[in-house]
Amino acid sequence: MIFFVEEDIDNYQRFCDWFNVEAIPQIEAVGGSVLVQGVDRDNPQHLRLVMQMPDQATLDGFLGSPDFTTARQNAGVKVETTVITFLAD
Repeated sequence: MIFFVEEDIDNYQRFCDWFNVEAIPQIEAVGGSVLVQGVDRDNPQHLRLVMQMPDQATLDGFLGSPDFTTARQNAGVKVETTVITFLAD
């Protein structure tokens, strides 16, 4: 399944320092991948990701993990702004 993630962050470099080193290996370990990663040209605090996960249960495991949520917050993600949009197959 492919989906978009949009959320606000404090700083893109701070986010990347965590996401590229810690989160992506965890995502890849369960069969997921990050297809596109970046911020809006006019708003560098608005993150956009295009990701793929094998199934909803795998994604739910990340979203429901208090440790993963805390790590996101520590990386400057404003988790209350997260919007996920699923693409139809």
